[in-house]
Amino acid sequence: MFKNFGKVFQFTFHNQVSQKGFKALTIGIGIFLFVLPIVILLILSMNAKNESEKKLESCGADKIYVVNEAGNVSDYSLLKNVDGDGYADITYVPAATVDEALDTIKSAGEKRSFVLLVTKDENEEISASIILPDDSSIEKSKAKNYNDAIKKMNMMFIVVCRGISIQDMTEFSKTIKTDAFDVAGWKSGTSLYTDKGKAEEQNNEKIKEAFSLIITMLVCMIMYFVVLAYGASITKNIVMEKTSKLMDTLLISVRPEALIFGKLLGVLTAGLMQFFIWIGLLVGGVVAGVVLSDVFFPNADASVIVFLKNMGSLNLFQPVPVILAVVVLIFGILLYASLAAFAGAISNTMEQAASNQSIFILILIASYFIVMIKGLDINAAATWMFLCPFTAALILPTGLLLGTISMSTALIGVALLVVLALALVIFAGHVYKAMALYKGTDGGLRKVFKIISTK
Repeated sequence: MFKNFGKVFQFTFHNQVSQKGFKALTIGIGIFLFVLPIVILLILSMNAKNESEKKLESCGADKIYVVNEAGNVSDYSLLKNVDGDGYADITYVPAATVDEALDTIKSAGEKRSFVLLVTKDENEEISASIILPDDSSIEKSKAKNYNDAIKKMNMMFIVVCRGISIQDMTEFSKTIKTDAFDVAGWKSGTSLYTDKGKAEEQNNEKIKEAFSLIITMLVCMIMYFVVLAYGASITKNIVMEKTSKLMDTLLISVRPEALIFGKLLGVLTAGLMQFFIWIGLLVGGVVAGVVLSDVFFPNADASVIVFLKNMGSLNLFQPVPVILAVVVLIFGILLYASLAAFAGAISNTMEQAASNQSIFILILIASYFIVMIKGLDINAAATWMFLCPFTAALILPTGLLLGTISMSTALIGVALLVVLALALVIFAGHVYKAMALYKGTDGGLRKVFKIISTK
C-alpha cells in the first residue's frame, strides 16, 4: 500500500526545508521567541522590585495647618502614621479659616508650612486641597506629594477628618483573627494554615488551575495556526501533479496512499521540525529569563516568576502522560492535515483546492470554539470531548499532563484519534485514485462520493 512512500516523503520534505523563506522564517521567529520571554520576565521583575521598594516621597513640610470643614477635630496625630520620608515628623495645627492660617504662617515666617483645606459636599464626600503660601520654600512638586500620602492613608484620613474619637479609632485598627479548617482539622483543632501539607496542596491546586488554562490555550493555538499554515500547503502539493498532467505517470510507480501520505508527512515534518525548534527556543528563553531575573532582581516577587519556579514541584510532567500528550499533538495535527489532503484529492485545479480548504478549516474552527466554550475548565469538560478525535486533539494533552482524566479514557481517546487520522489518509488516497479515472469532474463533494460509491 505504501510502496515508494519514502521517495515521495524525501522529495516533499527537501522541497519544503530548502526554501530560503523557510530558513529565514525559522531563524527569525526563533530568535524573537528566545529573546521575548527574557525581556518580558526582566521587565516584570524590575517592576515588581520597584513596587516593593517604592517609598512615599517627602512633601517638604514641617508643619501643616488644617482647616477642616468636614468635622470638629483637634488632634491629627494619627496622620503621622504613614510610611514615607518625613511624614512622622510633621506637626499638625488646627485652624479656623484658610486666611487665618496663611496670616499665621506669614507672621511667624514659616517657610516650610502649608495649609490643608478639608471640605465635604452635599453627598458627604470628602475633598482635600493644599494651599501653598507665596513665599514658601517648599517646591510645588514636593507639596503635591502630600496628595499621594492622602491616597495611601485614604480610610484613616477620612475617619480622622470626620472627628471620630481616638477610642473608636483604636477599634478600627484592630485586626480580625481568621482561620480555616477542613472537617478533620476542625475536629482535631489543626488549622489549614498550620498543616503545611494541605497548605501546599491548596496552593498547588490554584497553580494547576492557571496551568490548565495556559496549556489548553497553548495547544489550541498550536493546532490552529499549524493547521492553517500548513493545511493549504498540503492541499496545493497534492493538486500539483494534477495540474501538471503527471498524475497518471505517478500512479504507475506510486500507490495513491503512499503519494498522499508521503506529501502530507513531508510538509508536516518540515512544519513540526520548525515548530519544535521554536518551542525549544521559547522554553530556553523562559529559563534564561527566570535565571537572569534572579541575578539582576533577586528580591522581586513577580507572580509569573513565582509560578514558573513552582512548576517543578507540581509533578506534572510524568513520562507516560508527556509521551501520550506529544502523540496526541502529532496525530491531532495529522488528523486535520488528512482533511487537507482529502481537500486536495477531490480538487483538479488550484482554484478548486482553494475553495475546498473550507473542509478542514470549518471543522477546525468549530472544534476550537467548542473547546473555548466548554473545555477551558478542564475539570468540568465532558468525557465525550476527550473521546471525539476533533476535540480530543485540542483538549486531551491538558487532561493527560494534569491527570484530570483516567488513563483508560485517555488511551481510548488516543486510539480513536490515531485510527481516524490514518483512516482519513488512506481514504484520501482512494479518492485521489478514483478521481484520476474521471477527467473533467468538478471535484465537488457530492460528485466525489457518487464516483466512490459506484466505483
